[in-house]
Amino acid sequence: MSHFESLDPLFHPRSIALAGITTANPEHWTRVFLDALTESGFERPIYLVNPKGGEIQGYKVYRSFRDIPGTVDYVISTVPAQASPGLVEECETKGVRAIHFCTAGFGETGEEEGARLEAQLVEASRRKGIRIIGPNCMGIYCPQSRLSFGVGFPQESGHVAFVSQSGGNAGGLVRQAAWRGVRFSKVISYGNACDLNESDFLEYLADDPDTKIIALYIEGVKDGARLHQALERAAKEKVVVLLKGGITHGGTRAAAGHTGSLAGDEVIWDALCRQFGIIRVYSLEEMADILQTLLFMPIPKGRNVALIGAGGGNSVLIADEFEKKGLIVPQLPQEIIHRIREFSPAAGNIFRNPIDYSQTIMETGKLGELVSIVSGWESIDFLIGFLDLSGFASPQQSTSGALSRWADGMFEMIPASSKPIAMVPQLSAVPEDANELMIIAQAFVSSQVPTYMSFAGAANSINLLLTYKESYPGRLKALRV
Repeated sequence: MSHFESLDPLFHPRSIALAGITTANPEHWTRVFLDALTESGFERPIYLVNPKGGEIQGYKVYRSFRDIPGTVDYVISTVPAQASPGLVEECETKGVRAIHFCTAGFGETGEEEGARLEAQLVEASRRKGIRIIGPNCMGIYCPQSRLSFGVGFPQESGHVAFVSQSGGNAGGLVRQAAWRGVRFSKVISYGNACDLNESDFLEYLADDPDTKIIALYIEGVKDGARLHQALERAAKEKVVVLLKGGITHGGTRAAAGHTGSLAGDEVIWDALCRQFGIIRVYSLEEMADILQTLLFMPIPKGRNVALIGAGGGNSVLIADEFEKKGLIVPQLPQEIIHRIREFSPAAGNIFRNPIDYSQTIMETGKLGELVSIVSGWESIDFLIGFLDLSGFASPQQSTSGALSRWADGMFEMIPASSKPIAMVPQLSAVPEDANELMIIAQAFVSSQVPTYMSFAGAANSINLLLTYKESYPGRLKALRV
């Protein structure tokens, strides 16, 4: 049996048991997995196990695994750490393939008792032939099989996989990226990695036909040589994006306390990324942005950008952000300026690049024509539309009506452009405007137009895309097939 074949059943269990779910308190955290599975529409048998018995949401609660009729493929355990080794022994009676231990209190504590319990867990699992995910993690989200650990996660499948040592970051990226239109093939939160670790999942995903991009959040590793090989192979097969936690002294201490990990030297991680062509990011927001960019941004031929928007001084700031990232904001030639001025006055409009247009252009329906002219200019490779009217409102005054009108104008830009285009509806500190801008941004995302919440985020992601394209053009072509 291949490595892929040995792990694939974990993502497509024929039945699930939830061990340790509480019967007394419907708000207790152990209920989250049942809520997630029922919301996602998991249609195969779900068994609940608690020594007290009873019933939860119409499901019978079995007092032990021996009472369950039939076999159990996959177990999600929220039993206390002290009871976990014994649970492995009990699961053998039902033919369990794998157990996801959500519970903390093992090696990550740094205490002798936690390390002893984790060692017992490993010994029992190897003796019984049962694989372990965790402990101290959220487990697996696989939309295709309806396996989920998060309420509100999208039910549609996509082509991005995320392997995360942190459960919080796993859920955080799913939500941040989903808002940007990204959907996932598999998400794995693996915690302390006492058995299955990041290398196991990387090797699996390198062969997964449903996955085109592998995102990674790693705090530390126990087998650096194996990870080196797994990263090398995965990067040849897929686009790989890495977020490394624990790159400072404080972060290293936090990683040790969070998942019991040794973070490793930052220089080594940087070298690995350069050696294998891995895209490096430094926050979950950056990761969500680059995933969106890889999936939805038509690949520009070069680095020259036309910036078109409204916002006065923000035109200066967005130009700074793009050029700081190695993108080029060329001066608009007189020929293009002359063509635009045939239908637009000079007053209130700045036609240089960035192009800061006035309300007059929007109200006369000429914004699409402006974009068509600029996108036909041979010296640019892509366009950015931006919007920020926060400077025109006091904290007590909402500009939502104005925002809607300006947003309508921005939508005219999309079909008018003959070159790749992305949008930056810059978020406002005014709550009413922020809500309106989020609605506008979501409308762009629904049309699969790359949409960023900041100038820096847009510039960074597009630079990462172009840098990757310049070094590995073949990999991006495979991604877009």
